[in-house]
Amino acid sequence: LASLVFTRPSRAAVASPDMGAGSAPPGMEVSIPAGLYGMAIAEPAHLDRKLDGKLVYYVEMVRVQSMLLLNYLVMCLFIFQIWAMDQRRQVAECAGRLLMLEIGCVFLFEVRMLIDVRKGVNIIWLLWGAPESAAEPTSGTLLGSPRRPKASAAKAGAVLAHEGAPEEESLISRMYRGIRRSQNDSHEIQWKLDGISRNYRLWCLLSVGVPKLLVSFVLAYLGGLYIIRSPSDGAMVMSTASVVFVAEIEHLLYVAFTSDAMRYNLENMQPVKLPLNNRLRLAGWLVSSVLSPLLTMGIAVLVVYHARRSDCHDFTWTAQEIMSGFQPRLRGAIVH
Repeated sequence: LASLVFTRPSRAAVASPDMGAGSAPPGMEVSIPAGLYGMAIAEPAHLDRKLDGKLVYYVEMVRVQSMLLLNYLVMCLFIFQIWAMDQRRQVAECAGRLLMLEIGCVFLFEVRMLIDVRKGVNIIWLLWGAPESAAEPTSGTLLGSPRRPKASAAKAGAVLAHEGAPEEESLISRMYRGIRRSQNDSHEIQWKLDGISRNYRLWCLLSVGVPKLLVSFVLAYLGGLYIIRSPSDGAMVMSTASVVFVAEIEHLLYVAFTSDAMRYNLENMQPVKLPLNNRLRLAGWLVSSVLSPLLTMGIAVLVVYHARRSDCHDFTWTAQEIMSGFQPRLRGAIVH
């Protein structure tokens, strides 16, 4: 998925596999998510009143925050509606016939929500680990967030750039001229988060990282209940697709209302390099490869158990009750 925050070994580590005894351990690069959340972090830090102009600066600042707020409002609207429908419905069949289908659908939905939770955690980790720069802030940028060394004059803001040689043009200027430069061009103007101020980190944490996690947790719980309380097995499958659609709202708004040039800048943004040691490698392997599948399955079973205990007072979690759903289907498969 394009919106998934991914990590990969740093180029320096790949280029220098033979490190001396005193060399630092190889790190990894954490990419900012390609979506509204990533845009809300990266674009305001690169807007410049001098280069972009005051009109573009303030309009784009309002647009980015408005799109983020719209995303939260739409998602909260759907979450509230899901909650209201959950209050009116109950588990349609208290027998164990649909139990395994319930667990399977809820598990797949929770896997989708795990992606959003990991994205929120990586946003917080990225904001925490973005290096601070000793350079003076670029004049006109938000909250004093320098993007370039002091010795280098600014060539482009987030939208516009100085007119001049091709290497000094912004991507939006080249887009209108029909020129697309390769990503490997050494003169490419590349966004990065180096040197963002502490105030801006805190703002992004409170407006992006924390709300993202809260919305994901609430949707993961209420969406699971909505799936279980579907009136039939066919409706249960469609309910799973419906709540997955709610989780995709942020990506839909980002693709629909963001220009190609802005998306290119964000998706090709310079990753944040973070240190990596064996302890972190072991923790990452343990959490991603071992604990995450077990925890996701456990959450799915817990949500099903909670819904059935609330709606089906006579249902007992015995092996006979659980396997009762397989017996008619197994007999039908043998007969046919």
